[in-house]
Amino acid sequence: MTTNTGTFGGPILSAVVSVAFLLFAGLALCPAFAFTEEELNTIGIYERVAPAVVNITTMTCEPEFFFCPVPPTTGSGSGIVLKAEGLIVTSFHLVDNAESVQVGLSDGRRLVARVVASSPADDLTLIRVDPGDRPLQEIVLGNSESLKVGQKVLAIGNPFGLGQTLTVGVVSMLGRSIRRDGRIFRDVIQTDASINPGNSGGALVDSSGELIGMNTAILSTTGSSIGIGFAVPVNRIKAVTPGLAANYGRPLGWLLAFVIVLWTVRKIVRL
Repeated sequence: MTTNTGTFGGPILSAVVSVAFLLFAGLALCPAFAFTEEELNTIGIYERVAPAVVNITTMTCEPEFFFCPVPPTTGSGSGIVLKAEGLIVTSFHLVDNAESVQVGLSDGRRLVARVVASSPADDLTLIRVDPGDRPLQEIVLGNSESLKVGQKVLAIGNPFGLGQTLTVGVVSMLGRSIRRDGRIFRDVIQTDASINPGNSGGALVDSSGELIGMNTAILSTTGSSIGIGFAVPVNRIKAVTPGLAANYGRPLGWLLAFVIVLWTVRKIVRL
């Protein structure tokens, strides 16, 4: 007696293969299975935070007898939107002595910015743009006091003028002191997230997407990232920027100048 299994087995096998193929294709196409939980967290943070990080282009002229003997030099860096109406924080060394400052937004707009006030001792400068009827996206401020060495951080900025670039790392150390341009900056955050020229003024955020620092400097023998970058803690930004926004510095400067002149005149009169 001969048993015929070929006729019955063929359709079943074909159906099983088809179902398996469809399941595999469905899993491959489903984002929930295509990305790990860590990747989804990183992607989500970037999509939320990137619009609040702007590209900054500066033009600097070094005058000689009130004229520029050579064409102005250009620079690029990053900035962080603090207020939707156009208030942005960036690095002082980026806009220092700049003749003009332009801000590039994630939606393609380019806006002219003006410097509001600066704190060179903190490498912080506030600039302002007029967004018109299209407000900017603000970043969410975190708390740098709660940071721990080893926690995940993400840096978003404009390295080498490329714009909207994301790198990922960890907090390498806290409370660092570094020297830059003859100044000592204390209590800065050290990270191994790749930070390159142009990242200055950009955002360093935690795994919740909250700002924990502003990228400001790197330690490198090549001029590019070797995994040692530094950021101004967000709590320092929160402490300094209200005074800068109110622009107390200029009135106090004029008051100090007046006091010095008055004191000098009195000394001369006494002589």
